[in-house]
Amino acid sequence: MKVLWGCMTWFLFASLHGWSQDESDNGQYEKDGGEDPAVVLRWPEGVIVTREGRRYQGRVSFFENSLKIEKDEKESVSLALEEIGTVTIEHARGREDQLGNSGVEGALPAPWRNRDLGRTLLPGKVRWQDGVFRVLAAPKAGDERFAAFHLVYLPVEGDCEIQARVVSLNNEDDESYAGIVICDGTTPENRKALLGLHPHGEKRVNFRRWGYQGGSATGKELPSLKLPYWLKLVREGYDVTAYHSPDGRRWRMLKVSAGRMRDKKAFVGLAVQIGKDDRLSEAVIDRVSVNGEGGAEAEAMPPHLVLRGGSRLAAEIKEGNRSAFQLGGRWEGRTVTTPQVARLEFFHPLPVEVAALVEGERKGLLLRSGDFSEGGFESLEEGNIRLGSVLLGSRQYSILDEVDCLVLGKVVSGAVRFRIATQSGSVLLAEKASFERGELVATVAGLGEVRFGLEEISSLQAMK
Repeated sequence: MKVLWGCMTWFLFASLHGWSQDESDNGQYEKDGGEDPAVVLRWPEGVIVTREGRRYQGRVSFFENSLKIEKDEKESVSLALEEIGTVTIEHARGREDQLGNSGVEGALPAPWRNRDLGRTLLPGKVRWQDGVFRVLAAPKAGDERFAAFHLVYLPVEGDCEIQARVVSLNNEDDESYAGIVICDGTTPENRKALLGLHPHGEKRVNFRRWGYQGGSATGKELPSLKLPYWLKLVREGYDVTAYHSPDGRRWRMLKVSAGRMRDKKAFVGLAVQIGKDDRLSEAVIDRVSVNGEGGAEAEAMPPHLVLRGGSRLAAEIKEGNRSAFQLGGRWEGRTVTTPQVARLEFFHPLPVEVAALVEGERKGLLLRSGDFSEGGFESLEEGNIRLGSVLLGSRQYSILDEVDCLVLGKVVSGAVRFRIATQSGSVLLAEKASFERGELVATVAGLGEVRFGLEEISSLQAMK
């Protein structure tokens, strides 16, 4: 059976992070590949709150038909599912997320350079290791009349493109941002086109343009934005266009800045601005690519299949028709009948302003342009959706380039006893659940019985 499109490949949590269970070591997780035999990850840390309000924190594991939590070797408790109110599990981060945590300074590779653009309270700096940039910046000095940020840059000529992924920013001021920039010089007065991500600001993505006679800004509210998040700037002639994406594959255009970049030579790179604080704040940026070179392949973000009962599956979709959808990856071998599906979100989270279009009675496609094309769903295969309508007949649309969401019906939630969130992004509303032989077994409307190992679970909540 043909797989939908390459970027939807989805693996289990253990495959993504390079860990596998070592059954011979009392439920420990040990690193694959033999790079360091001494590196062992024990059962994950977690917090359990019982229905009576007691709170336990420690290592979480399954024990017979219960969930065991250990504070240390001498103090542990086993709880039946009926006793549990909520469980939150923090799995150890993969190798990539731990890069640079040792605090060792890493020199920038040539031809990258860095400097403060504008006067700041403290000199900024950058650490680089294995493609991860850790940019340290401070707020601008009190007498600085220009916006000031720390710039990490390299020279280019002519048309160019830069994209990068903002992983984190540890300053919560709403004026603080991390992002990318194209400029025609490295002084505060030069022309600049800067796309910044404000994790705590009202306008989460903000595109600023400065010239020699002033500037302008265009922001975008993304209330459900979660880091990491991707940004891209493209220069063509004198124009610079800004894009943003949750996965580095499906891009939304924010704004075109016309006629700003008039010099053949330009500088592209990373920019971090800090709004308020009396110390250096850190932004982590990776997957940096200039003119298509230097960046690692973007990870796939699977579609979200929303069931009529309200459950949400992060799932590879092999193909679909009027009768059923065939799933792959984590859900390999599963078939979900089409009447049980409310919608397929190919670009998610969807903007809040389109909620009414996908949650109403109309069936059809929410297009990347913002338009809604009404019609009856016919088929989905090889990255294309075919929709039939009385006015337009049968038409084909590209998921990658044209479609944000396929709407098939409304969500009608039923009786729900448990809410299960997985590491891969699924949220399942279970009618019943139990612990059986080291697994969580749940019954979900429209999906049937599903089983999860501890390595897949992010949280479990008993619904009132």
